[in-house]
This record gives sequence, C-alpha cells and structure tokens, in this order.
Amino acid sequence: MAEKMVLSTSLLIAYENVGFDYRTHQKKYKRLMRVLSLPYKTNKKQWVEARGFGLNDCAYQRLLPQLIQLGDKDAELEALAAQTRLKVILTEDENAVLPYVNYKSSFLSNELTIGLKPADCRINFVQYLQRLCASALKITICDNYFGKNWENTQALFHEILPRHRLLIEYVETHCNINDVKNSQKISDSFLQTICVDWSVTQSKLYKNLHDRYLLIESPQGKIELMLSSGFDHIWKRNPKEITCVLRDVG
Repeated sequence: MAEKMVLSTSLLIAYENVGFDYRTHQKKYKRLMRVLSLPYKTNKKQWVEARGFGLNDCAYQRLLPQLIQLGDKDAELEALAAQTRLKVILTEDENAVLPYVNYKSSFLSNELTIGLKPADCRINFVQYLQRLCASALKITICDNYFGKNWENTQALFHEILPRHRLLIEYVETHCNINDVKNSQKISDSFLQTICVDWSVTQSKLYKNLHDRYLLIESPQGKIELMLSSGFDHIWKRNPKEITCVLRDVG
C-alpha cells in the first residue's frame, strides 16, 4: 500500500510520542487525527532528525532498522512526498505553500481543497499538478470547453504531463454544445509532437457531466481533481477564481 502523505518533523513527533506522553501531545495529536491519512511516509533522515527534537527512544528504535534499508533513506521531505498518493506534507506552518499544507487548514482525510483567487499566482499549483502527474500511467480529462479554450488548456500537455508512456483519455464535448469539440484538439497527431510515448482515446467515465475533472492513475493509486472553473483558468491571463477539490479515490 502506498503511503498517503508526509508529516513535518514536529507533527511526526506529536503522532509517535502521544502513547508515551499523552498530556504533552494530546492537543496537537487530536487536531492532527482529523486530517491525517495513514499510512504516512518517513525515512531514516527525518527519523534521526526527529530523535534530536525529542522523538521517544522506543519509537525511534522500533522503526529505525526498517528505515535504514530503504533506498530513499536520505531523501528530503519534498522528494518523499512526491512518492505518496496525495503528494503533500502536513505542517504547522500557517503560511505553508504546496506541497506543504497546514494541518489546521481546509484539509480533510483523503481530501484537499485548494482555493485560488483571480490575482493569486498559479506557479505553486502548477508545480503541485506536475508532482501529482509525475508517475501517472493514465489520465482522464473532462471539460466541455477544453477544446474551445485550447490557447490556454494545451498547457496541460506542454507543462504538466510526464514524458513517458501514458494513456490520455478525454471526454468529448457534450453534443448539445455547439462549439469546438475536444476531439478536434486532443488528437494523436498533436500529442505525438510532444511525446511519442503518449496515446489517446475517448472516455465515457464522466460523460454528460458539466463539472471539470482530472483523474490521475499511477502506481500509488487514483487521485481525482474537480475544478470549479475550466482548466483554462489555471493559465488564462485574467482568470476566474478556482476551487480545486482533490480526492483519493482508490
């Protein structure tokens, strides 16, 4: 089973130490358990650092032999998070930016809500999408106006999707919408100019739905993003506000 997320060292200590010193850690632990999705990922480097900041020695000795054997034993937290399903690091930092998420924010177990106002910079969000898609084997795109807004939406292929073997599925524009069809733009000939290992086909997964979705299927699991505004508002010069709800769906 792939780990769901990474904890900052201070939250890791609160989680692991609560069984040894409940009174000290109970408040932080209870709040953390509202949002923590197990199992979480750590490594030897973080484990040793945590011991220096107060990780209980029994907890430390219990897991250390296993962590020493892992190939990513000396990786930084962001590299660890990239291997998890949700690609996030829960933290106490109130000014956290992706992939860091404050554990008191609008985060629920297995679900993350990201809000972007029109004037907000999209760079961190785009980089987070890159992390989510980095190991994808299949993605599914649903947006009735993806083809119409091609000037902006094609950036999904140029900037986000990984350059390896990937099946790209898309939902065709609804038949009642008299506009540029998605199939006119998301073509095999276009995709081959970017990566010869990509293939494309139509999907019926979200057929007749008017919401915008991106389903990412990777060895770590399936992640579904639902966007309140079209994909083009990630890249548009004068975008609308976007709310993105990210869910672990299996």
